[in-house]
Amino acid sequence: MRIFRLIATPILLLSLLGLLVWGATWGWKALTEPLPSPSPTPCVMEPAEIVTVRDVTVRIYNGGFTSGLANRVGNQLTEAGFDVARVTNTEERVTGTVIRANRRETPQIRLAASYFVEPVIQYDDRVDGVVDILVGTDFAGFSEAPFAQVSSTDGQLCRVPTPSASAPEPSPSPSS
Repeated sequence: MRIFRLIATPILLLSLLGLLVWGATWGWKALTEPLPSPSPTPCVMEPAEIVTVRDVTVRIYNGGFTSGLANRVGNQLTEAGFDVARVTNTEERVTGTVIRANRRETPQIRLAASYFVEPVIQYDDRVDGVVDILVGTDFAGFSEAPFAQVSSTDGQLCRVPTPSASAPEPSPSPSS
């Protein structure tokens, strides 16, 4: 019995130590992994025959090495009437101008692209209705004759939801 204790005690302690190390490693990985990003809010489809710059929400990203380029582009588009939701840098490197959105936003893409010289258009699977504009080091500049409006291809407009639009209306107070 004494020999069993002499052999079993270290084995049991080593097993418990291994279990403790495994639990600490698992806990550390769970603690340090990034939080999942919230799913984007889908756009709201509205009837529209004409799409104007006020109907287009854009995010401007500087993907090059020219300081302040995204800010200059954002200011220009704000003056034109676009709803500029965000202006920031990106780690993605681009050389010219890239306009990225869902195919459903084709009128918004055409309208935004008309403001730039030789933009490259890319499509993705986003559902939020926002058009991303990435400007790079070889930014060719702004177009001389941008469109003021374009026609909607299917009579629908994918509008970006606003927090005030999704908030419930206050109930009327009772009259006394």
